[in-house]
Amino acid sequence: MTKQNRNVLITGGTGILGSAVTKAYLAQGDNVAVTYLFENEVENFKKFNPDLFDDVTFLFANVTEETEVQKTIEEFVSQFGSLDVLVNIVGGFVGGIPTAELEEDRWDFMMNLNLKSVFLCCKTVIPHMTAQSYGKIINVSARAGLKGEAGLSAYCVSKGGVRTLTESLAAEVMDSGVNVNAIMPSIMDTPTNRESMPDEDHDRWVAPADVAKVICFLTSDDATIINGAAIPVYGRA
Repeated sequence: MTKQNRNVLITGGTGILGSAVTKAYLAQGDNVAVTYLFENEVENFKKFNPDLFDDVTFLFANVTEETEVQKTIEEFVSQFGSLDVLVNIVGGFVGGIPTAELEEDRWDFMMNLNLKSVFLCCKTVIPHMTAQSYGKIINVSARAGLKGEAGLSAYCVSKGGVRTLTESLAAEVMDSGVNVNAIMPSIMDTPTNRESMPDEDHDRWVAPADVAKVICFLTSDDATIINGAAIPVYGRA
C-alpha cells in the first residue's frame, strides 16, 4: 500500500535530531506533528527553525504517562484523520555513575524516558495502524544498547530494551501492514556534544540530518521488507 502526504507524529521533535527529522518529513510533503513537554521547547524550535515553524503542529504530551499518550494520539487522529508514521525520539542520558552508587530515581528516570515512553506510544498507536493496514514506526535505541558498559547500566538497559521491544512489536504486527524498526545512534554532531567533548574529532561524528535520511528511508515504501531491524547509524564515531 502506498500513501502520499502521510501523517507523521514525532515525539521529541523539537530537539536537535527531532528537528532534523521533522524537516526531512516536511520536505517529502508529509504532515507533521511533534510532541513537547515544556514551552521553551517550542520557542527554541521556532528560534532555530523559523522556516519550519508554521508547517508543524505542536502537541503537548508527557509521553511517560499512559493517559496523556492516549489523549495525544486521539487528538492527532482527530485532527489529521489517520496516523501513518510514528518516530519515537524522546529520550535522555544518565551516565558516569557505577551501578552501586546509582540512585533509584535516576534509574527510573532512564527507564521511563527511554523505554516506557516508547512502549506507551507504540502500544497506543499500533491499534490505529493495524486497523488501516498501514503504519511505520521507528524507535531510537543506541549502540550502548548492544552491550553493558561500566557506569552506563541504566542507559544501556533502557536502550537495549528499546531494541528488544522493537523486535517483539515487529513480530506481533508482521502480517498487518505495519513495520516496526529501530535505529542505533552513537555520538551525533550536535552543539552540546561539541561543547562537552571539545577535543574529539568532530568530523567522525554523524550529522543529525544524515540520521534523519535513514529514518525516512526506513518508513518509505522501499523499506517495506525491513521489519524488526536495529540499524546502526554511528558512522565512524
